[in-house]
Amino acid sequence: MARVRYAAAVASGANTRERAAPEPALRRQQLADAALTVLGTSGSRGLTHRAVDEAAGLPAGSTSNHFRTRAALLEAAAVRHVELDLPAPADVEAVAAATQTLSREQMRELVLAGLERVLDPAARTQLAARYELVLEATRSPALHAVMGRSRARFTDLIVLLLRGGGCARPEAHAAQLIALLDGLTVDRLQETTPPLERAGVAELLDRFFATC
Repeated sequence: MARVRYAAAVASGANTRERAAPEPALRRQQLADAALTVLGTSGSRGLTHRAVDEAAGLPAGSTSNHFRTRAALLEAAAVRHVELDLPAPADVEAVAAATQTLSREQMRELVLAGLERVLDPAARTQLAARYELVLEATRSPALHAVMGRSRARFTDLIVLLLRGGGCARPEAHAAQLIALLDGLTVDRLQETTPPLERAGVAELLDRFFATC
């Protein structure tokens, strides 16, 4: 959308300031994406301005021009991660529209769809970056606030899902379900044991929903 506005501005003869306006935002997003790649592949210790410059394919000094400190770079990466980690709109609509009308099978399929999106091998770097940010957030109030807002939004969605399925205590069960999902994602990321196949996860979820 920013590129479309930029092209329209040029075509209409907008002044130089208007033409250049979208560029800093696009560059900052590019650098935040590169920071997530570095976090997901090299870990938090590998996150340097130079490493992000290289990951973004930009000249040395590009990252520091936009994010003067490592803390600012980490916060930008966290904000971008939250943007990329939004649930699929169709899943949100399905959950939000339910008022004690979801069957256990529908709840299971919605959770599985979200889990499979997170655990997609193509998204592994993003998943690894998430846990690097989670650890960094334990030492940074600013990061903790960003990641906390993302967690709260996800918790609200799970509560809606469970309420839509007629769960008697959706808030309490939401905390339990999130702990279960966290365990599955960490287990898949570590790859220390054979991962549960889809049928195994579905069975696990069915047993959980039976306790609601």
